[in-house]
Amino acid sequence: MTERERILAAIRGDAVDRIPWVPRLEFWHRAAIRHHALPAEFEGLSLRQIAARIGAGCYAVVPDFTEADEDEMIDRGLGIFRVPTLAYDVSLEGVERRVSRRGRETVVEYATPHGTVRTAFLFTGEMLDAGASMPWVTEHVIRQPGDFDAAGYIFEHLKVTPLPEGYARLRERVGEDGLAVAWIAGTACPIHHIMKELMPTEQFFYALADYPDRMLRLAAQLEPYFAAIQQAALDSPAETVLLGGNYDDSITSPPFFRRHILPFLRAFADRLHARGKYLVTHTDGENRLLLPLYLETGFDVADSVCPYPMTRCTLEQLREAFAGRIAIWGGIPAVLLCADSASFDDFRAFIDGAIERYGRQTRLVLGVSDMVTADAQLDRLKYIGERVQAICA
Repeated sequence: MTERERILAAIRGDAVDRIPWVPRLEFWHRAAIRHHALPAEFEGLSLRQIAARIGAGCYAVVPDFTEADEDEMIDRGLGIFRVPTLAYDVSLEGVERRVSRRGRETVVEYATPHGTVRTAFLFTGEMLDAGASMPWVTEHVIRQPGDFDAAGYIFEHLKVTPLPEGYARLRERVGEDGLAVAWIAGTACPIHHIMKELMPTEQFFYALADYPDRMLRLAAQLEPYFAAIQQAALDSPAETVLLGGNYDDSITSPPFFRRHILPFLRAFADRLHARGKYLVTHTDGENRLLLPLYLETGFDVADSVCPYPMTRCTLEQLREAFAGRIAIWGGIPAVLLCADSASFDDFRAFIDGAIERYGRQTRLVLGVSDMVTADAQLDRLKYIGERVQAICA
């Protein structure tokens, strides 16, 4: 099997010759380059080639946002991204954008008929040291009730252009060494987008309690944008599509998830399935209380699954909860790869146990929680590759 065939078989629940091993290496790679610590054996190699050297597949699920230039990331404060490998492009119409610098921050003002709103974002030194790919938002676009109308106007005047050639570039880059996933948005639905991108979380919940009608109206103003980016994915040649992520049962609590997020994921999953496509969503938070609801959404892959000791659920508990209906992508806690967090013996015991138990099972793509962190040990990455490759020997 090629790595792409192996991953798709695991998602479908078909037999695999061995477990796929596809870690997200980009954070570790960027940090190593920044600190002049990239191993000599990897000098001049692409991430696809580095993955092959450690016995892994090529990761292509969440985009590498550093591939976007400064102009393409200018609307980061709105949660709008332009990366060359996306299946769509977004432009603003009827909005004047003014960009300035405030020290290390990028400040963007949006002038609309309903007033001017402002966002700001930056990379901190700590973020760059860790290999981060997306700047931190220091000023959200909605900071007071008067900002709702301007924000709603912006989203009502976005133009989404399908860009199938963007996804085709990703597919060509990955080839058969991995599965190219069409990333649509890191938020699952309009109200989730408001929570995660347009307002600080605490302020969001106060506003939802104090101005419920106004918040739901704003969500309705975002719906055409979500419909357009979803349609771009449906019409693309991608077999798998990622929508939404960063759920946590203390923030996107079960009642909130059931009311606001589940219906949108369920509807999109149904549309994808009607076209023979699969839905991936990014479940990298504390999932225990949300697990029963995940089964109702109909999504096919829980991406970036992070088990105990980083969350309360063990990998076995997650597998049991998904009941053979949802594939897991992840499963290795990132802390196990770090010498300061886990001994090699503890790391090896976890990996050997997982390989022995799941090495030929389906519905599992082995990865490292959300990503391989900057302080991960190369010998541990190689050990996983060796153990996985030995299954076919």
